[in-house]
Amino acid sequence: MEQMMGLLLGTLQLFFPLIVMSAITFVLGLILRSWLWMLASAVLIYPDAWYLGATPAFPWAIYLPLIQVFTAIWIYLSNKRNIRSAQKTK
Repeated sequence: MEQMMGLLLGTLQLFFPLIVMSAITFVLGLILRSWLWMLASAVLIYPDAWYLGATPAFPWAIYLPLIQVFTAIWIYLSNKRNIRSAQKTK
C-alpha cells in the first residue's frame, strides 16, 4: 500500500490534482444527486486522506472519505425511496 501511495503522491505528484478532482466530483454528485459520483469522490480523496492521516497534525484526515461514502448511501436510499413512491402513485 505504501508503494502505491508513494507512486501516486510522490512520483506522479498527484496530491493536488486528486484533491481538485475529488472536489469536482463531490460537487457534481451533489448537483446531480448521483451516488456514483460521490463514491468516485471518496476513491479520489482516499490517497490524500491516507497520507495526511499518517501525520501527527491531522490524524482525523483518514476519516474524510467516510463523508462521501455516507452521503452516497444517503443519496442512494433517497433515490430508491423516491422511485418506490413514484411507482405506488401510478
